[in-house]
Amino acid sequence: MANPLYGSNKFDVELNSAKYIRNKLMYLTGQYQDLELTAAADTTDAKTDTGFTLKDGHICESLYDGDGAAASMVLPSATVGVLTVFRFSAQADGGQTITFTTASDEYYEAGTITIPVTNMGDKLTGLRKPAYLQRWTESVATSGGAIVTVAKTHNTLAIATTATNNQTNIGAEIAWFCDQKGYWKFSFLGSELGSGAINATFETSAA
Repeated sequence: MANPLYGSNKFDVELNSAKYIRNKLMYLTGQYQDLELTAAADTTDAKTDTGFTLKDGHICESLYDGDGAAASMVLPSATVGVLTVFRFSAQADGGQTITFTTASDEYYEAGTITIPVTNMGDKLTGLRKPAYLQRWTESVATSGGAIVTVAKTHNTLAIATTATNNQTNIGAEIAWFCDQKGYWKFSFLGSELGSGAINATFETSAA
């Protein structure tokens, strides 16, 4: 007889696992107290320039500044309940592009994410709210922001570290959470430099 708490199939069990519930709560709240910190040796600007694979259950505080080289990061395997976070811990305004690509035959969920332009600046970090990829397609941007459309064939997120005005200042974060095997949700918490305009490139694509 199926356990009523977990349902009658493997998918139900995954959605009721302690890991899934804990990680989804962290993803939705932006409170990452139960994550591990990726070792500092892996998060230097030089190391990020060469690219590496992010880890399940880890937050990566990267010193990438966008000044030296384009960076090609890879997401861990998209299995249900996985959460990984990338934080810009340096002012990323050097003009190069950083990409976050899924593992082979894995993709981003289809939908839209609206990146707001609030011009609050990083001194008011406590007032910032993350933008979330949502399955329904938003038609009107809010908070003076930009709507980024994501297709189910997309496997790469690219962000240019634009100079002077951008949202990749110290404290910007991207979080990825897997709700469905092989697909990623993601959220973006911008940290504004200058006017806080969205970076010149902030888009997903099929690479």
